[in-house]
Amino acid sequence: MDSITQGLLGAAAAQAVLARRLGPRTWRWGALGGMAADLDILIRSSDDPLVALVWHRHFTHSLAFVPLGGLLCALPWLLRKRWRADRWAILAATTIGYATHGLLDAFTTYGTQLWWPFSSTRVAWDWVAIVDPIYSGILFAGVWLSRRRRSPRSALAALIASSMYLALGGVLHARAVAAARQLAQSRGHVLARVDAFPQLPVDFVWRTAYRANGRIWIDEARTPWFGAVRIREGESLPVVDPEQPGALADGLASDRRAAEALRTFAWFADGWIARAPGEGVQLVDLRYGTAARTVAPLWTLELRPGTTQPAVLHTTRPAPGEFARARWSEIVGD
Repeated sequence: MDSITQGLLGAAAAQAVLARRLGPRTWRWGALGGMAADLDILIRSSDDPLVALVWHRHFTHSLAFVPLGGLLCALPWLLRKRWRADRWAILAATTIGYATHGLLDAFTTYGTQLWWPFSSTRVAWDWVAIVDPIYSGILFAGVWLSRRRRSPRSALAALIASSMYLALGGVLHARAVAAARQLAQSRGHVLARVDAFPQLPVDFVWRTAYRANGRIWIDEARTPWFGAVRIREGESLPVVDPEQPGALADGLASDRRAAEALRTFAWFADGWIARAPGEGVQLVDLRYGTAARTVAPLWTLELRPGTTQPAVLHTTRPAPGEFARARWSEIVGD
């Protein structure tokens, strides 16, 4: 999720355990640990546009890295005599905060390498959007009250309430997937795969996707907390098999860098890639879009086999007003 929410979760977790030991400053160490893993966004390359996609949510987000991550966050205090009496408690606070980061990210759609170095699988449970003001607000209230009252109770209550909110996202996700299955059946499609991705900033609007008949079908599912699920039909694009690059363009299979870029992009998008219409080879990640039921993507990979730059990553950035109107239309169901 966004770094502010990650910091709030880390702060609440540290407060719930160590507020009585470290006092009102506990949230600072927990928040630092909760946000630090996102420093991997600094890993990028001007020559390879996919480096940032590969290394964000990589080793710094894995469970195996948690002890080292917590230690690095606490190091400035561990090296100072002033904090000697509290050094183990500070280390515990930063480590607890750090441990929350990868787990929370796994509840989103982007994908997190929780099991590195044992597996490169990108874990994505798709229960909550990368920005959710309700979830963030619950944590903020708990952190603020816990600091003000110098008590772990408010932080603990916020952790329980926010966890219940995540669980609600899991229920709504299941309802959205079930609705997508029913829609596919009504169309006479035999499903090869189906999933649903939350649309920010709410947990009751979903971008559903399923594979059938060689295409990926994108639709919108509204899953209110109370009431029946509603589906709005969308669009589709032909699915891409990353193991058959030659089927996309002449020379692609023989261009090692272009073929590798295709496989990397498919790995990043968890296989939800399709070919966009138009000239050249334009591949899109259909997990994310400018609107819930359109194939207009946020990320497009353009392959140019046989050139000095065989892969170019394009990012769609809608105008703020247009983006806000699209989100509001989805929220109110227009």
